[in-house]
Amino acid sequence: MSELRLTLRQPAQVGDKARSDNVLGTQDFLPGTAVRGAFAAAWIARRGAPEPGSSGRAEFLRLFEGGVRYGALLLAGAQPVPLSVVAHRYERTERCPETEYDRATTSDVPMRCPECGSPLEHPRTPPGNTPTVNRRTSVAIASSGVALRGQLVTRDVLASGQSFSGTLIASEPGLAGVLADLGQVRIGGRRTTHGTADVHLDASAEPPTAERRSDGSLIIRLRSDGIFVDDYGRPTLDPNPADLETVLGCPARIAGRWARWHTAGGWHIASGLPKPVELTAAAGSTYLIETSAPVADAALAQLGQTGLGLRRHEGFGDLAPPPVLAPGLQARTAEAERQRKLTDRAFPLRGLQVRPEEWKELLALLAAHIAGDQSATASLCRKVGQLDQRPAQALDEILGLAPGDAGYVLQELGRS
Repeated sequence: MSELRLTLRQPAQVGDKARSDNVLGTQDFLPGTAVRGAFAAAWIARRGAPEPGSSGRAEFLRLFEGGVRYGALLLAGAQPVPLSVVAHRYERTERCPETEYDRATTSDVPMRCPECGSPLEHPRTPPGNTPTVNRRTSVAIASSGVALRGQLVTRDVLASGQSFSGTLIASEPGLAGVLADLGQVRIGGRRTTHGTADVHLDASAEPPTAERRSDGSLIIRLRSDGIFVDDYGRPTLDPNPADLETVLGCPARIAGRWARWHTAGGWHIASGLPKPVELTAAAGSTYLIETSAPVADAALAQLGQTGLGLRRHEGFGDLAPPPVLAPGLQARTAEAERQRKLTDRAFPLRGLQVRPEEWKELLALLAAHIAGDQSATASLCRKVGQLDQRPAQALDEILGLAPGDAGYVLQELGRS
């Protein structure tokens, strides 16, 4: 699996559903269908149209007809808010025990905040989760290239300079390398003047998968729309239990869902025709899955690789990681107590009888250790053997902390 990041060097217009107000809209993310089309166009531009029966056609089919799954690309750092999450409708107070609740993980979610009485509802998309969209109105141009008198056209475009990231999963390691070697791509419509994007692939990333609950149930969240059908091919809001059983390795049933219907269309630029409009489960839909037996880690990893539903190689059915909930009073109090204990354990280091330059050297070694410098870690391990018992124990505990916690302790030590 690779994390794919596209950085727009030009504005991009990614076709949305037709509108009746003479506005050519754009989607606020890059759907997998558009990403797949951009790479296919780049491949053809560099290698020519694949001839039937040729090795090039075989590679083209592996790249764009199932060998690679192109995930939806969201604004870098953004995630859809799961439909299972509820938050305060009105401004919370500092005394509210929780700011947000995830109904998929918490069984007893109140209708109102027990402290301030505000109703709890699905929150609006945070401002940092949506890209910048620019609007421009100009004179409509006829096919002859002449301006049409009295006719205007309004376009929405994604502003240049923004980065969008998501998953790209190849069935063969070499396929991702072929895509990376294509260089820049053009995504969306109006490709003569719009849509140029730089490509960056990070092969070390792992795709999100289902989350385990303490009772053994699984939580599946959709990062992009999912196309699900029942045994008769009819659209359904839930993943097919038979498909879940195939990938999880045991019978499974949907014990709870927080989902809503959506539609997904688009435009097939190569043929100049609209794509079929599908009834989908909206991005952010969340499902609580009960299984008849414990699910192996390998099966969950496979679920993250494959996704769910139909047209997965076009980015549908991508899975999302657990949400990061805004902390309430209880979470903030618990975190403050945990950090206090971290500081207390490191406190003996403050009593070291060393010169100021030696103390600065120790802090510099800790900073390098947190950044991953193995030689700094080795130096600190040797220093543990040279200190008295309490400072040595404190330094040893710091070396065993996660980077985030070690960074907090280092910050506190720097205050002394």
